[in-house]
Amino acid sequence: MIVWRIIRKEFVQSPLSVEGAKAWPGRWHSAGTAILYTAASESLALLEKFVHLALEFRTIPHVKLCIELPADAVVENIEDVGDRPVNWRSDDPTAARAAGDRWARRSEALGLSVPSVLSSSERNVLLRAASPLYAQLQIRSSEEFLYDERMWKGETRAALKRGK
Repeated sequence: MIVWRIIRKEFVQSPLSVEGAKAWPGRWHSAGTAILYTAASESLALLEKFVHLALEFRTIPHVKLCIELPADAVVENIEDVGDRPVNWRSDDPTAARAAGDRWARRSEALGLSVPSVLSSSERNVLLRAASPLYAQLQIRSSEEFLYDERMWKGETRAALKRGK
């Protein structure tokens, strides 16, 4: 299975680090849970990163990673591992975090496929750093890029109106 990840170029020396996830919570984990967020498609990875970028990051180089999971890796679906439905689209991510944390503690699987809030028909794949297979992840390609300037049009105009 191939997954995608976008990182800022400054983090290219440790592209599979889970230190950020351990320090800060995300939709599917609490701070301290060692998981890596990836996407099942390149375009979703770009979009997932883009929604978290502030205007000042538009000229900062990023790196697009194509990551191959080991052939014997198990990727579970959140719909199959939970003991109750999760309101993963809620503005309050408490239930989704609890589900992700439970999975990370109890599962032997390398990955957990979860729906994207941005596109519910697409999937993000959480990778559990505690899995023995995590060390076997292979970066198949690494490509530096900048987000296309057209993606910032609305933000740029709004910033100009505010005098920034």
